[in-house]
Amino acid sequence: MDDIVRWLVGDPFRRGQSFLNGLEQRFLQEIVRDLPHWVTPSHLSLFGASAAAIVAGVLFGANSYPWLIWLIPAAMTMNWLGLSLDLPLARLNGAELPRAGMAHHLAELFSHLLIILAYGFSPYLTFRSATIILVCYLLFSSYTYIRAATRHVEQMAYIGIGVTEFRVLLALWPFIAVALGVPESLDDRLPAIDVAIMALGFFTVIGLVAKLFLDGRKIAAASGRED
Repeated sequence: MDDIVRWLVGDPFRRGQSFLNGLEQRFLQEIVRDLPHWVTPSHLSLFGASAAAIVAGVLFGANSYPWLIWLIPAAMTMNWLGLSLDLPLARLNGAELPRAGMAHHLAELFSHLLIILAYGFSPYLTFRSATIILVCYLLFSSYTYIRAATRHVEQMAYIGIGVTEFRVLLALWPFIAVALGVPESLDDRLPAIDVAIMALGFFTVIGLVAKLFLDGRKIAAASGRED
C-alpha cells in the first residue's frame, strides 16, 4: 500500500531531475503553506484541469481573434499552479491518499491531451504535428507509469526536461510560432514545422527505445544477482 501511495502521490526526493525543479519546489513550498485552510488537493487538481480547458478554448478562438494568445501564458500559469500545488498540499496535510494522486495524474493527463489536441486546431501548429507530439507524449507517459508500477521509481524528467519545462514550451509556443512565421506556412503541402516535428519525433522514439533497452539490461542484471 505504501508503494502505491508513493507512486500516486509522489516522493519529493525523486522529483529533482528537471532543470527548473529546485527553484520550482522552493517556490511551491512557500505558497502551499499560505493557502487558505478550506483549499483541498482536489480543488487544486480541478483548478488546474479547468485552466487547461481555458487554454484549449483560447487556441480554438485564436483562429478568429489572434490577440487571444496573450491569455495563454496566464492560463498555463493557472494550470501549473493547480497541478503543482495539489500533491504538496496533500503531503502537508498528511493526506497522502491514493485518491489525491489519482486526481492529480488524471487532471494532468487530461490537461496535456486537451492542450496538445487544441494546438492541432490552432493557427500555431498543424494537426499532423500535434498528433506526433501527442503520440510521443503518450509513449513517455506510458513508460513512466509502467516504470513506476514495476520499479516504484517515478522518473519526472528526461534529459532535464520535465512537466514544468513542457508547460513553459506550451505557454510560449504561440509567440515562437508567430516569430517563425508558422501561421503563414500552414497552407503549404509540407510545412517546415511538420518536417522539424517529424524529425524530433523520430529521435525521441529512438531515445525511448534505447532507454527501454538499457533499463531492460539493468533489470536482467538485478534479477541475475537475486538468483
